[in-house]
Amino acid sequence: MTDVFWVQVLEPGHPSRIEKVDAEIEVGRDCDGMLVDDPTVSRRHIRLEPTEVGLVVVDLGSANGTFIDGDRIDDPVFLKPGSRLRLGETEIVVHQGHATESGKEGQSGVEVVGDAHRISKEARGLNTAAAKTARADGFRRPDR
Repeated sequence: MTDVFWVQVLEPGHPSRIEKVDAEIEVGRDCDGMLVDDPTVSRRHIRLEPTEVGLVVVDLGSANGTFIDGDRIDDPVFLKPGSRLRLGETEIVVHQGHATESGKEGQSGVEVVGDAHRISKEARGLNTAAAKTARADGFRRPDR
């Protein structure tokens, strides 16, 4: 199976996001790859290169440097799951997954779970019981 890499991007002032890394990609403020909204990150800061033996990070001559687990790097470095990259004030955490046997894209939820429109009798009963409890406690739906 082929390894798949995921990175969690933690930018200042933005919610965390997850990005898939399955091909060589540049990361920076103004590049053709993964954009980072952080003025302390260079326009073309790093390049991530997935290989057969792991994910490699290359600093592209950034002004503020690239740090892995607190240590500044000057040469290409293999990353392991859990490695933390620091680009300016942005942190990138490396995660690793594995391709599935079911196919390149996997299966959709409908294929795995079944007919999404069918609700079991037990689930309908739970909804009814919850509504009765809410009415007994004095809660009323605004449309009634």
